[in-house]
Amino acid sequence: MPAAFDSVRAVGSDRAMLWGIPRYVVASLIAVLALFPFAFMVLGAFKESGEFLSNPFGVPAAPTWGNFAGLLTPEFGRYFLNSIIITAVSVFVSCLLGALAAFPLSRIRTRLNRPVMLLFLMGLMIPIHITLLPIYVLTQDLGIFDSLAAVFGPFIAFSLPVTIYVLAGFFQQIPDSVIEAARMDGAGYWRVFTKIIVPLSMPALSTVAIINFIFAWNEFIFALVLLSSPENFPIPLGLTQFSAQYRVDIPGVMAALTAATLPSVLFFLAAQEKVVSGLAAGAVAGE
Repeated sequence: MPAAFDSVRAVGSDRAMLWGIPRYVVASLIAVLALFPFAFMVLGAFKESGEFLSNPFGVPAAPTWGNFAGLLTPEFGRYFLNSIIITAVSVFVSCLLGALAAFPLSRIRTRLNRPVMLLFLMGLMIPIHITLLPIYVLTQDLGIFDSLAAVFGPFIAFSLPVTIYVLAGFFQQIPDSVIEAARMDGAGYWRVFTKIIVPLSMPALSTVAIINFIFAWNEFIFALVLLSSPENFPIPLGLTQFSAQYRVDIPGVMAALTAATLPSVLFFLAAQEKVVSGLAAGAVAGE
């Protein structure tokens, strides 16, 4: 009998391995398709204009750093600094407000929890760019048009729905016994939030920070509508300045895109270990 069981297990493992091969093939194809634009951009950044036009998809024969040296200008440095300021403020405030809203919605039971949560989730259903006109008028009325403060509001507001959804799902997974023990020791809700909830929720906070970082760093339309002075341009809008009237320096644009993409990649790599667990916790919010 043990030998029969071993043979059955062997057959089952062989079938599982055979079924796993197509999955790896499909996953590999998806990975290649996802990485190809990035590789094309990076390789193009190290080519001269002539070589790029004659061999756009090949490896550079004589890699050059000249395209990156052309980025060492006060204008591009200003674009980079503006993007850092906009992204840092937007990510910090959206994570802070999202955590403050998600905590009572997930841990303090009231009749308003579900309606308020649904109200926040409705923000995920609204195409954000249909709000461009009222936001433009509002920034004009507030006197903040063509300033970095003009884009803070939209970036923070449209980051809150997904931030609250993920954090509320993670907060619900924290055992009630942990919070009850802290409450019995005399800790108020604020102390429970700052000393227990936030430290235990770093995976979820890392997840929403990355999501909000990518949104704020790459958003173009709101910056185009709400900013008009080049000294206030973030990187996505500043990249439009690389094209002349009759000529576009494609390798120079590739170098600028590579430099603009690098912070997102580094930020993701720094927090990637916590991303999966944070997303998994947010996905089981309804359980």
